[in-house]
Amino acid sequence: MSMKQQIKSDMKNPWLQGIVGAVAVTVGVNIVFITYAFISPPNLVVKDYYERGKSYFHEENLREQAAAEAWRLQLLPPQKPVVNEAQVYHLYVMDHQGRPVKNGTATLFAYRPSDAANDFKHSMSYSDVGTFSQRLVFPLPGHWDLIAQVRSGDQKYDIAKRIFVEK
Repeated sequence: MSMKQQIKSDMKNPWLQGIVGAVAVTVGVNIVFITYAFISPPNLVVKDYYERGKSYFHEENLREQAAAEAWRLQLLPPQKPVVNEAQVYHLYVMDHQGRPVKNGTATLFAYRPSDAANDFKHSMSYSDVGTFSQRLVFPLPGHWDLIAQVRSGDQKYDIAKRIFVEK
């Protein structure tokens, strides 16, 4: 049997056809991925990398300064929130020097992640030095996201907390 006839008979073997087909598909997919990588690069390197690197530490100082001037908020929900029961939610607010805040307005937003139709918000009343409070009634059990927002002049600070309201 000649060499050409041997190759023709070997190529009729389904196992060899499968292996050659798998290699061909793998090479084809790699060619497509490599072509796509050259056509649309991932932009991991930016053109102004030097300027961005120089300004990084300057921006870091600005972020640290903003954090030092930020107010500290603490939202305290009841120990065990229960559906259809009025319970008091407290918000403690301190300024950047650690002193209780004496003025401002606070709003408490309640978002239900599974159903936006039941979201609501309430203004919180100033109850004590640095303390805002509000009685809330949750209409449905489950997870709720609370966001308390304090405004004083042109400053605005907020804090978020997730609670679980039981039946």
